[in-house]
Amino acid sequence: MKGMPPYEASREQDMRWGQPLWRRLAMALAMNTVIGCGVAMLIMVFEYHRGGGDFWSRMWVTLLYAQVYAHCTGDLAFLVPPVAMRLSRLRGWRKWPPYLVLLVVLGVVGAALATSVLSAARVAHWGDWWVEFVFGARICVLATVIIGVATYTIERLREQVQATTLQLRTQQLERERALKLAAEARFDSLQSRLQPHFLFNTINSILALLREDAPRAEEMLERLARLLRFALDSQQKPVVRLSEELRLVTDYLEIERTRFGGRLRFTIDAPAELGAVEIPAYSLQTLVENSMKHAVAPRRDGGAVSIRVRREDDALVAEVSDDGPGFSGEALRVGHGLDMLEQRLEALYGAAASIEIATPKKGACVRFRLPMGAMA
Repeated sequence: MKGMPPYEASREQDMRWGQPLWRRLAMALAMNTVIGCGVAMLIMVFEYHRGGGDFWSRMWVTLLYAQVYAHCTGDLAFLVPPVAMRLSRLRGWRKWPPYLVLLVVLGVVGAALATSVLSAARVAHWGDWWVEFVFGARICVLATVIIGVATYTIERLREQVQATTLQLRTQQLERERALKLAAEARFDSLQSRLQPHFLFNTINSILALLREDAPRAEEMLERLARLLRFALDSQQKPVVRLSEELRLVTDYLEIERTRFGGRLRFTIDAPAELGAVEIPAYSLQTLVENSMKHAVAPRRDGGAVSIRVRREDDALVAEVSDDGPGFSGEALRVGHGLDMLEQRLEALYGAAASIEIATPKKGACVRFRLPMGAMA
């Protein structure tokens, strides 16, 4: 960890990952019980709308299946932290193959164990064991890999935020260096807050689609993979190409459209020749998420989000507008996503960059302006 001797950093990491066995087991039992109930509820919502008799009987069977699979697969996850702790010491891509193999093995073993338990309890038939196992293994491996990769990524982001904060507390740096580190810490904090909320919503959407529309669930998994790759790449640099940021925003909105359906409408207008221009990572994403929160999610009929990027003289202007209730600059709280974006722009570009909250007759419009010369 940054700012600490290697031995102290290793011991700090061991204390966090290497919790007592009974505590990890208790956490796994509680978490997997909740996950099993959540999955069963999602499935039964679709079953209820589909109709058919004997709904309550099917509900209890679905709940039993979900709990058995959740515990037989998820309770084995208490083995993951000690292994992840040791793999995290490997550099680069070397830690991922053994970690992914471990997650796949846990999913397969959990599915086999769950199928055997259900067959032994005579809820399922031994003659159908292989069919039940193959179907369950696909879901278990998929869920184990997604949750395992997402959890590991989030933990690494949180570790970086903690390391940066510790470094700021223990070192007396000159003013310019301190301001730069503070901006990096705020950026990491924003990124680590965005991803758990969004990733878990995405996983829930995928679970809901698995039985209903497998091709669409596969498409969402591809988009989620790109988002995770963007999150990992963006840790290495504070700015990304506009084309990469627009791809992130498109994947985000397409996944959100799976959740909201026709309630979400959006357009993107950005000239292709500006694709190589560099902008702060998650800058457009912050504006889009703000519109989703205020204009789409709380309204029964949803809303429309419009993204427009253009060049004005020697500046890049990017704006996101919606048809929601609107808001003013006074409504923003310290630590709000837009407030943090404004501080990041100031830290990166100084007075040459600006952010503006417009007040049209209907909806809201937030735009930021960046100097083209500083980003070439």
